[in-house]
Amino acid sequence: QHTFQAMIWLLLFIIKLSESKEQTIYHGVIAASDTDETEVEKFCVTFDPDWFSSQYAYALTEETAARFEVYGGSSINGCSPITSVIEDKAIIIQDTGHCSVADRAARLNQAGARLIVIARTDGSLNVTDVNISNFTSAPIVLINSNSLVKITQLEGQSETLYLSFYLPQTKFDGNVIVIYAICIFCIVAGSYWSLYPQHMKISEFWTTTPKPPIRLVMHTSEEDQPESKGSICSNVIFGGFIVGIMATMLLLLYFAYKYFVYVFMGLFCVISSTGMYSLLFPCFAEISFFHFRWEILFRGKDRKIFPYKVALWLLCFCVAIVWFANRHVLSIWPLQVGMGICVCLNIIKSVPLPNLKIIAIIMVMLFVYDIFFVFITPYFTKDGMSIMEKVATGASSNKPVFDAPQDYSPSEQIPLSVKIPYLQKCDIKVCAPIYGMIGFGDIVIPGLLTAYCAYFDTLAHPGETKWYYIISCIAYAVGLALTYVALMAMEIAQPALLYLVPCTLSAVFATALKRGEIRAIWTGRAGIAAPRPFDNETGSAEED
Repeated sequence: QHTFQAMIWLLLFIIKLSESKEQTIYHGVIAASDTDETEVEKFCVTFDPDWFSSQYAYALTEETAARFEVYGGSSINGCSPITSVIEDKAIIIQDTGHCSVADRAARLNQAGARLIVIARTDGSLNVTDVNISNFTSAPIVLINSNSLVKITQLEGQSETLYLSFYLPQTKFDGNVIVIYAICIFCIVAGSYWSLYPQHMKISEFWTTTPKPPIRLVMHTSEEDQPESKGSICSNVIFGGFIVGIMATMLLLLYFAYKYFVYVFMGLFCVISSTGMYSLLFPCFAEISFFHFRWEILFRGKDRKIFPYKVALWLLCFCVAIVWFANRHVLSIWPLQVGMGICVCLNIIKSVPLPNLKIIAIIMVMLFVYDIFFVFITPYFTKDGMSIMEKVATGASSNKPVFDAPQDYSPSEQIPLSVKIPYLQKCDIKVCAPIYGMIGFGDIVIPGLLTAYCAYFDTLAHPGETKWYYIISCIAYAVGLALTYVALMAMEIAQPALLYLVPCTLSAVFATALKRGEIRAIWTGRAGIAAPRPFDNETGSAEED
């Protein structure tokens, strides 16, 4: 009961922290169309809903948006009294900086304008006297100079040009399901794959009994030895060291993003090449053509070199180079996702931890780390944006200013995440591509726990149902689902470990408590004979 109450208070605290105190910059769309309502082109705009009068509620779809004829009379800038009649029309003016937005809007509203489009040029937009207490207007939206040029060209090509303004809503998209499935696959497959030796043919997976690899050090004494304080302290220090390194790298990226982003791109190329090699090796090992080898004499000893291994390494590295060279191409995302899957699978299956104690310590520390860098750091940054979100999205370190939208240009982003674009049609894409993403850490960290559960099941309960492994995987699926529910409910970025850590750890501890194996799984003492080592060449166990 106390644990449940603590979780409720923590959730309320996080919801309070997630409340934004900064002005929100909204992006919308204006659609240009001909007299016969044939759509011509869409343009990205920025706006502030506080500038609107309540009688001018903006539409959420193009079908429900009102169409207004573009005023094509004499030049109007809104700084001087308006004598022309622009009743029920849209008007496009250039921001010359001679007067404020409020002064212009007041005159244009008095003349009957129903949609005010301000084309931004240079200088600073004067909005100092615009606030909800003294200003109401028809919708005011900002476009950039490039959009102005295109709209002017459309006016010349069309007999009559109409503009409609609306705010497209991003709904639930299929990319969430795809990301969810990828995460579950990496957790389930990577954890189970860790029970097999590194170098094994595909055909041997069906004939080899899964066993923890010899590199996993498991205490097997049946004596109930008390745990020393030094052991706990050393694990805490080790966990703090790991989290400290991650925090340091995050801060380096925050303060010197434009330099360190390339370091992490290089790291991604290396670890993804390793992951691809690890996944492709079982396939190539099945082909007898690749089994020939070279024998060379090195330092008086015969050395064997398998050319296909070298060729496979080069192939994997070339794939990484192809990604790096085309990283700004929007259609390259499937390759990046595939490389990310290889990274996650390889880490989960190749980095075993000896007991639940060290895993729990690291996960709890990362739980606090995620909360701090997502929910706490916005209170210390100049723009009110969290350090974690800014680094993950590659956002500029400059404070965002309310202004016209910039033409989209790909920016350098850290590729250490599974990132999939919005799959369904959405008009807001005219502003910039929309992506869903989840960091590798949100897959790998829980994956180390599920892999350990698979190890423990195999050692403590050989030949039985792997309940710890199954329950930990289900708990991860539940935690990830809660993450997406919170994301859609709060409409702000969520630290996935905030939900994954409590779900997975509580499920494993509850299972261990039910089976009376808390001490055994906590310390890694399975109480059975040590597993026999695997032979590196064939993957079979050594003979007694």
